[in-house]
Amino acid sequence: MTNIIGFNVAWFGLVYWGNAFVPIALLMLAVHIVFFMTSYREFFFIVIVTVIGIYVDSLLQYFNFFIFSEDPHIPIWLMLLWASFATTLSHSLLFLRLSVWLQILAGLLAPLSYIAGHQFEAVSFGQPLITTYFVLSLIWASLFVLFFKLQWFFVSKEVSYD
Repeated sequence: MTNIIGFNVAWFGLVYWGNAFVPIALLMLAVHIVFFMTSYREFFFIVIVTVIGIYVDSLLQYFNFFIFSEDPHIPIWLMLLWASFATTLSHSLLFLRLSVWLQILAGLLAPLSYIAGHQFEAVSFGQPLITTYFVLSLIWASLFVLFFKLQWFFVSKEVSYD
């Protein structure tokens, strides 16, 4: 429960206040790492998901799906939002690993977060809303499946040294 509340606080703060909320979100991420992280492998997993997310959102900006007024690159707050999201995959969203269909469904709903960010004027869309939602749905459905495969490999899989 703490994880999903923390993520939602981080999401709101980063989307609403942008880079001004980065120090608080970093502190929240540090608290997760110190008190809630299950292993060093989870840290590695968080880094991998964050890098993938930054790359995907950078491509979406390059292809004019996302427009950020303050910077020609995706903003720091969005990079930190990816790290905050990555923490949920081994905790509050872990139930999604039970079914690829749940992962795909979550991916189809994930673009609602971007639409909310658009409503807060954190991001503008360079394409029509329906096109942006469709593209983001396909990307997020794929990302959720990928992320839970990576989560199993890096965090959940029992390591055997036989």
